[in-house]
Amino acid sequence: MSDSAAAPVSRGLRRFGRRYPAVGRAAVGVLCAVASPFSLPPRGPGLAVAAASAVVVWNLVYLGALLPDGRSCRLYRAVCAVDVVLVCGLCLAKPVLVDPGQQIASLGWVSPIASFTVVAVQFQLGIPAAAAATAAVCAAFVAGAAMSPGLTVWDGVFAGGGGWMVVEAVLARLLWVLLQRAGREADRLMRARFDAERTAATAAARRSAQRAHWATLHDTSASTLLMIGLGTVRGTEAWLPGQVRRDIRLLGGVRDGPPDAEGAEAALEPALHEVARAARVRVELDCPADLTAPAAVVRALAGAAAEALENVARHAGAEDARVHARRDGESAGIEVVVADDGVGFDPTAVGAHRFGLALSVHDRMDAAGGYAVVESASGRGTVVRLRWPR
Repeated sequence: MSDSAAAPVSRGLRRFGRRYPAVGRAAVGVLCAVASPFSLPPRGPGLAVAAASAVVVWNLVYLGALLPDGRSCRLYRAVCAVDVVLVCGLCLAKPVLVDPGQQIASLGWVSPIASFTVVAVQFQLGIPAAAAATAAVCAAFVAGAAMSPGLTVWDGVFAGGGGWMVVEAVLARLLWVLLQRAGREADRLMRARFDAERTAATAAARRSAQRAHWATLHDTSASTLLMIGLGTVRGTEAWLPGQVRRDIRLLGGVRDGPPDAEGAEAALEPALHEVARAARVRVELDCPADLTAPAAVVRALAGAAAEALENVARHAGAEDARVHARRDGESAGIEVVVADDGVGFDPTAVGAHRFGLALSVHDRMDAAGGYAVVESASGRGTVVRLRWPR
């Protein structure tokens, strides 16, 4: 990542430092030039109007050169240097452009242009160049006052405003330094936040992959080995070889069925029929043949239903279960209900370590954009509702 891409606030401040002074400087220059005939020019309004017209033209050129983005630094510095030179010339011409009495009162039209220039260069240029530009403008301003009839250098420094320009320049530079420092701090905080979000997202993805791996182990080899260890499987069952082959495929990352096409729909009835056929309890299946959903949703519903039926076989003490699927009329989604009349249990007493409910059922539905609801009580059987709102 480039420095500019990693520091958006600082980049925005640099852009502000270029555009704001350019617009302000041009606006002040044009407005002051319009007021030039009212400054009682000693040589008459003709010369003042000519100088003011030149100022207007230059400020339009100045604005057009600095306002657009993408200007080279060399061009930018060159335009600022020309502007400082022209303002110095304007300050030296004060004896023929502004009445000495107005200079003493800081009412001449040249004074605001010079004042805004020394402020603008603090945002536009580096410290050495800005200091040199400020010194040149202030010196020319004081010299212009000193050359006016009846005025001295001290009049230009104190009464005329030359000394105050130095204060303005220092305050403007201080403001710009503080803004840049705040921008760098904001960029640092943003980078820290983005790094934290990226770390959290990586950790979440790692946990998700880990939970998916645990769910696969739970649904395959762990379940099969547990049945063998408990003695509920003798090894002669007709379904066992197929179950072992399926476990091996899933542990190797091979999913049953062809890859999904983007946006492909799949029928739910064949998937539930296969789940019912492989279940270790008798299953009464009721599913419309035309019930379809995205392939990933069908797999999630079928996988969660299979785990619910496996829980019936392990824990319910029942030999029969019912699986009913229907289209939700309100949301156009799908609900699959797995019910049994077994011993039941208290859902609030199921710990987080019970992977069957936590991973194989709830996490499967969460990943597909759905959810699972378990309804049970001791002695009243269990109902697992798998819902996917479209």
